[in-house]
Amino acid sequence: MADKSDVTTHTVKQAVAAKVEDHIEIAIEAEDGTKLKLRASAEQIDDLLGDLELILDGDDAEAEAAE
Repeated sequence: MADKSDVTTHTVKQAVAAKVEDHIEIAIEAEDGTKLKLRASAEQIDDLLGDLELILDGDDAEAEAAE
C-alpha cells in the first residue's frame, strides 16, 4: 500500500457490492458523506476475504480465551 501519510481514514456508514461484467464493484458511503466506488477482480476480493476471515478468527479466539 502507499505511504500511510497519503491515506485518509473514514468510518463506513454503508457498503454494497455488485458484479459488473468481469469485475466486482463495492460502493461505500462514509459517515462524513464521502462516497467512493472500488473496482476489484474476483481474485482480489478472495484475497481480501481471506484477510478478513483471519482477523475475525483471531477475534473469536481472543473472545474464547477471555471466557
